[in-house]
Amino acid sequence: MSRKNLLKSESAAAIAIAAVLLLGLAFTMISVVKLNHAPEWKIDAERDYSYDAWGNMEDVKNRIDLFTRFMDSNSNYSGYGLSATVPFSMGGGDVPVFEPSKSNSKLSVNNEEYTMNITLANHSFSHKIDCGGVTCYSENRQYPDQVFRYENGALIMAQGESSQMKRKPSFDIQKIGNENYAITINAINLTGETTSVSSSNLAALRLTGCSINPILNSSTDYLNESINSFNLSICTRYTDAWATYLNDTAKEAGLEYGTDYQITYPDSGCVCLSFLPTGNNYSIYVNKTIIGAELGTGSGMDIGNTSDSEPDEDEDESVMKVGTWYTFELSDNGTAILPLRDYKPGFVFPASSGVNVKLENYDNNYPTNEFNYSMATSFEDTFRFNSFADFNSKPNSATIRMIYKLDYSSTSVTRNIAENNPEHAVLVGNNNGKDWYLYSETTPINIIDPSDLTFYLKIDEKNGKNFHIDYLAVRLN
Repeated sequence: MSRKNLLKSESAAAIAIAAVLLLGLAFTMISVVKLNHAPEWKIDAERDYSYDAWGNMEDVKNRIDLFTRFMDSNSNYSGYGLSATVPFSMGGGDVPVFEPSKSNSKLSVNNEEYTMNITLANHSFSHKIDCGGVTCYSENRQYPDQVFRYENGALIMAQGESSQMKRKPSFDIQKIGNENYAITINAINLTGETTSVSSSNLAALRLTGCSINPILNSSTDYLNESINSFNLSICTRYTDAWATYLNDTAKEAGLEYGTDYQITYPDSGCVCLSFLPTGNNYSIYVNKTIIGAELGTGSGMDIGNTSDSEPDEDEDESVMKVGTWYTFELSDNGTAILPLRDYKPGFVFPASSGVNVKLENYDNNYPTNEFNYSMATSFEDTFRFNSFADFNSKPNSATIRMIYKLDYSSTSVTRNIAENNPEHAVLVGNNNGKDWYLYSETTPINIIDPSDLTFYLKIDEKNGKNFHIDYLAVRLN
């Protein structure tokens, strides 16, 4: 009996020792793989993710190029008819089992300077365009970090201090005759708040085609006048990429460096292409395309900061979302609501707070869509919704935005949101009715149904002067 017990004990010990040895061997193999092979796999995975990120940036350029061509070919385009969302996979480089963690990346809108200035040397014309841009920064652990940048129609890849232009902008030089050249420049102005997100999840960039506007047509603006020299200055972080591109473009057009043109660096972050007065004549055409750019984050890829986001067309249209701007649908007294659904193309709401904020450079030099009312009698109306059945979560306050102007200095108003107690405020105006203002206020509310979301507005009469509204919207918080 004791011999059997001894044999069993020895057998159990052998099994235990074998198991420990096997576990040790397994851990040793895993350690060898992690030390010798996983870093290489991580590099390959992060390189593959870099290709994906570059593909996302190419989608940005392709969409903007498509919007530009459409707006340029459609003379009746009035803004905000084109919109597209480009999804970004923000994390990558994971190796299952051995290195499952993802590396991050950062996506930014308008956080780096890009301005373009065009100056006619023998005329008084000078125009500066602030273009903005979209930047994707990799935050790798093994593979070298790279920067992918879209600015003014170009796609640039940068690593360290060097940069290279991979996709060209809309900048063309054509030789016409012996000493005549036609130069076409289409500047891309990305409007939108300076925002960025660093994540290993998802992000999205919504692009909206706003407008395309002529800046310079020398054939008509300077009729019967020759232009024999001009300067194109670009302020950017990626001067070497732009200098190489501008030099190659001028050479391909048959211009000779040092004789017909030269490239200089006025400042550390600027490159200047100068066309020299050597007897050449230049016809110059410059347009500015305005594209709205809004950055969003999260698995649902909600677009933009919640303070400026628009309804998501893919979601239930009968549900009113907290954190989203909605323009009113009905009015009790028949005010023309439909013209109040949009505002000046390319306009970005100011960050400054206050009930009445003057809007700089907000004018009517675009297809007018305002509602105006003669104040021979007082204006009084209540605005409502009728297409929403529920909230996605119960709101506790509401914010009103109204873009307006007065043909007189000021007026008192009575208003309330969601049938709260009426309150009084003052609207302001000056400059003979040319200045637009943003009226904004937030009020606590206690409602459970979208039909209870109303805005009452009464404005005192003013001897037949006019009151104008260009935009009227509400956001639940």
